[in-house]
Amino acid sequence: WWWPWGAKEPKMSASSRVTCYDNRDEFFVCLEANNEDKSKCQGLEKKFQTSCHPAWIKYFEMQREKLKMQGKPWTSPNMEGKHGSRAPQRA
Repeated sequence: WWWPWGAKEPKMSASSRVTCYDNRDEFFVCLEANNEDKSKCQGLEKKFQTSCHPAWIKYFEMQREKLKMQGKPWTSPNMEGKHGSRAPQRA
């Protein structure tokens, strides 16, 4: 079995996936609240970077950039987590 992002397939349990989503949402909301000033969101960025798989981080950042280009604020596209949406939006 070949896995494109590294030597081993990532092991993401349901709880670690939700933690990733929560940290992503908190970091992205912080960036918006602080006019994209990463220095004010460093702790949240570190939590996001350490709790999510690198391929997911890249994908989430692409989703956020697409929403920004459309003039839309970040909305969690997932139903899980603290910021989950009952009707998930797709970027």
